[in-house]
Amino acid sequence: MQNSLCGSCGGCPLRGSDISSYRKQKESNFKDIISNIKNSTPIIDEPIFIEDGLRRRAEMDFCFEKKELKLGFNENKSHNIIDVNQCLMLDSSLNEILPKIKEFLKEFISIAITVKVKKNKIETKYINKGSIRLLKADNGIDVLFILPINPGVEHRMLVADFVNSNEKIIRFCWEINNSAPEEIVTKISPKLYISDYEIDIPVGAFLQASKDAETKMINKVLGYLGEVSGSLADLFCGLGTFTYPLSKIKGVDVLSIDSSGVSLKGLEKAIAVNQIHNVKIVNKNLFKYPLDKDELKGLEALVIDPPRAGAHEQCRQIAQMDNKDKPKKIVFVSCNPSTFVYDANTLIQGNYKLEKITLVDQFVYSNHMELIALFTLNQEN
Repeated sequence: MQNSLCGSCGGCPLRGSDISSYRKQKESNFKDIISNIKNSTPIIDEPIFIEDGLRRRAEMDFCFEKKELKLGFNENKSHNIIDVNQCLMLDSSLNEILPKIKEFLKEFISIAITVKVKKNKIETKYINKGSIRLLKADNGIDVLFILPINPGVEHRMLVADFVNSNEKIIRFCWEINNSAPEEIVTKISPKLYISDYEIDIPVGAFLQASKDAETKMINKVLGYLGEVSGSLADLFCGLGTFTYPLSKIKGVDVLSIDSSGVSLKGLEKAIAVNQIHNVKIVNKNLFKYPLDKDELKGLEALVIDPPRAGAHEQCRQIAQMDNKDKPKKIVFVSCNPSTFVYDANTLIQGNYKLEKITLVDQFVYSNHMELIALFTLNQEN
């Protein structure tokens, strides 16, 4: 991306700041937010700052209008697309493929589609807008097009030629109007390697923004858990980022729960392939149907990693348990400190102590903050 465009799109609006000032301000903002947690003076551990240029996933929009093709991110607080050839946030492999994606798009949008609209009426249409998700897996690049209308045979042939002529692209899929994604070309399955396990990545599965962040967050979660045994639960487990390292702790059983069928299917496959025998998977919407006191009873520790909305109902269920039955430790991973404050206050009212907390900054030069926190049960009351 040209320097004149940095800060124009919504991806890194604070890029004009020098890195030292930016980090100090983010730490200050973080402390201001967590100061709203009542009856708590946690140890604030050293922040996890992820370096620039390591983002392994990106979602870009494209459109063709006024004889101009744009591919990029939305302008800050606008739907206008900022055309991007290179992005300072992204991993070098993704930046390398961007110009090739754009050249491919020029051909893709030029192919006409014949559509039957009314009785015998035929219209010719073109795919002149959509979104593209790029992911740098651990073994290559995964491409997903999100499109408003179904492409034709010529589009499929073009995709096959494009993927086969680009060594680093290993899978190309498209998704039409929120339907299930279709794999058009798969040379090899995109993979992740977590805790020495090989994991196939389902199309559209959520991953941490960078490999470095994933590794450091796993280490922090394990460090906060410390020595544990017995039954653990990984709530909002997704693809299993924390399930895999948890399963390697000696003497534990892991209950992994999420409502994403796509992610759980990938987790289930990885558990079978890697012969992991101490993990049980449950498909459950924890927003609507949180684990109740009977389901929580017997769990020694929890890892909770909810979406931005937080885990309000689940935390209320935990807080209302008899003290003798509550999990002894909770490691909370949050991508929204504001909703975390609400959940933290609920747990503290339920006789937990917020021991430690760590700022995680993997969206460099943005206002976005994440965190990892350790709660321990006050067993004297």
